[in-house]
Amino acid sequence: NITVDRLDWTAKWADYTPNKIALTSYDANKSYTYSDLHCYANRLIKKFTALNLEEGDRIAVLADHGLDYMVLFVACQRMGLVIVPLNYRQSINEISKLVVDCTPSLFIYNSNHKAKAEQLPIQNLKVTSFEVLAAYYQNANYTTKKTFQIKEDNPLFIFYTSGTTGTPKGVIYTNKMLFWNSLNTSMQLGITFRDSTINTLPPYHTSGWNVFVTPLLHKGAHIGLLEKFDAEKILCLLELNKTTLFMALPTMLLMMQKTPVFKDVNLKKLRYIISGGEKVPSELVTFWKKEKNIYIRPGYGLTEAGPSITSLHHKMAELKPNSIGKPNFYLDIKIVDKNGDKVKPNHVGELCIKGDIVTPGYWNNSVKTSNKIKKGWLFTGDFAYSDNEGFLYMKGRKNDMYISGGENIYPQEIEVKLEQIKDIKKAVVLSVKDEKWGECGIAFVTSANKALSVINIREALKTNLVAFKHPKYIFILERIPATSLGKVSRKKLYTYFNAIKFQQ
Repeated sequence: NITVDRLDWTAKWADYTPNKIALTSYDANKSYTYSDLHCYANRLIKKFTALNLEEGDRIAVLADHGLDYMVLFVACQRMGLVIVPLNYRQSINEISKLVVDCTPSLFIYNSNHKAKAEQLPIQNLKVTSFEVLAAYYQNANYTTKKTFQIKEDNPLFIFYTSGTTGTPKGVIYTNKMLFWNSLNTSMQLGITFRDSTINTLPPYHTSGWNVFVTPLLHKGAHIGLLEKFDAEKILCLLELNKTTLFMALPTMLLMMQKTPVFKDVNLKKLRYIISGGEKVPSELVTFWKKEKNIYIRPGYGLTEAGPSITSLHHKMAELKPNSIGKPNFYLDIKIVDKNGDKVKPNHVGELCIKGDIVTPGYWNNSVKTSNKIKKGWLFTGDFAYSDNEGFLYMKGRKNDMYISGGENIYPQEIEVKLEQIKDIKKAVVLSVKDEKWGECGIAFVTSANKALSVINIREALKTNLVAFKHPKYIFILERIPATSLGKVSRKKLYTYFNAIKFQQ
């Protein structure tokens, strides 16, 4: 028998169900059992011990998600090492700043990103590749019955935020956060060892680990891994593998429903699709329910907490359109005004979160930590309100709200109204300085109808939006630019606006 620590989920399942497939890479066409994952992690620990790595040391990683990353995860959790997943889609300069900031003791890359790794400031670091490490732990003749004590307050990850609202900040993610996030997720969705998922989200974002990967690892379920999102391929894999749970951003779901194979797959085993990261249109929820009888469950999360914060029950998705649901089981929320006082239902304020899923702070940034976390409450910077039944609705980020002519204006409200106009598929609203009003709105929309004009849009807005909220500028684009995670790239939209210097 294996003696295990209570937080060592992999060791537990290696004892209970050693021959069950834990992980499958659909890129490498290879699988690891729970026993494999357990043993490989211990062999990797022996290698890391020889490299003199110690508790608290950071390991920076430039690699796609896959089996090797999962072995690293288990080994680091057992040793108290901190994984820093780097965004391989960023520029050399951007990644270099993160490497300097986290001061790693080891740098790991995989072959897909070797060329970029060689251009980074890692000459004075210990450097290796996943390919070298995998060759070692798959072939080494080493076993151990040692029990590794996993400390709940030890950091396990440093996730750098996307930087869409400023300079990226390193969010510390602990074992305690991992545990309570897993419970919140499994309580809401009824996850068991019988479930399976396919993760196609990147490892440099918390969603690539903590939406379904670690909760299913906790439950002893099956996790499929796909390095890059491919709409047609993912539909086929979901069907072939009888996958029960899936996470996708709204943009990913839209791409999937446009593929030729969408009509050919039935996806009968797919219990839920979880969606978030950006606004989940009610039309998307209705479409998947009608066409595939699949429930999409919108929710809300952020890197600094969870990320499983709220969830909308599937039976309420059409009754409460645009809601992000109610708070998950093991956390508290409040909505406060600018003075920190709780607001009444249907009043907008800043959403605050408290619980064991909240980060202890930002790496190397005590000032930012004290500004965001006050008496245990995380001030999210997101505006929200609750209705009379306690269902939550987002109004947008605090940084996105703008004041025009003395009025508070929330871009998300305008986006919803724009997307209700016939032929408009997607809308994004930003703000810029304005000499007359202080600030004004810019709207970017997409449409399949080439006859749609800005004049048509302005006329339609007159019927469903008060005049002072109308955007001063409206642009019709072929597509909305996206970040590497699939979220709207506000930086690119601002660049577009500034480049054309267009006055309407």
